[in-house]
Amino acid sequence: MADKQSIGEATKSVQTSAVPKQEDKEQKKSTQGSLNSGSGDGGKTAEKSEKPAGQPTAYSMRPAFGEMFPLPTIKNIMNNVMADKLKDKTYDKDVAKTWTSEIADEVNQQIASSSKVKRYKHVVQVMLGQELGAGATYNSRCCWDCDCDTSISEVFSNTSLFCVCTVFGTYQY
Repeated sequence: MADKQSIGEATKSVQTSAVPKQEDKEQKKSTQGSLNSGSGDGGKTAEKSEKPAGQPTAYSMRPAFGEMFPLPTIKNIMNNVMADKLKDKTYDKDVAKTWTSEIADEVNQQIASSSKVKRYKHVVQVMLGQELGAGATYNSRCCWDCDCDTSISEVFSNTSLFCVCTVFGTYQY
């Protein structure tokens, strides 16, 4: 019996000896803080370590209601640029390549300079063809988030040519 009691007491003493070790660690930390407070910074280092960390900045994963891709603004930009560039033009296959580049660049610059397009990346695609009376089909496909990302297409046509301009807007996470 005496042996069992001494074993029980030994285990108790081992368990209680672990608690002072935790306190020793805390005392070492506090003495390190007091050592830092004696440094030339006037104790600011110790105060900084004792303050809780500030709240991290919020990161929005979705655009707010008023910050969605501004489709009416983009539509107006596309219509104005296409009308200005192609108003009285007749189709010429040699010049059509430069017209598509000019239209795409102009639309891209105006969208990028717009203050309403925050955190959106956009792609501008322009297709220009000769108006011959035949039907044409234009399809596009993309993988994206249906809640945040969108696209808009506008068509300009006169007696000689047609132009389709598409802008894809994707939210930058």
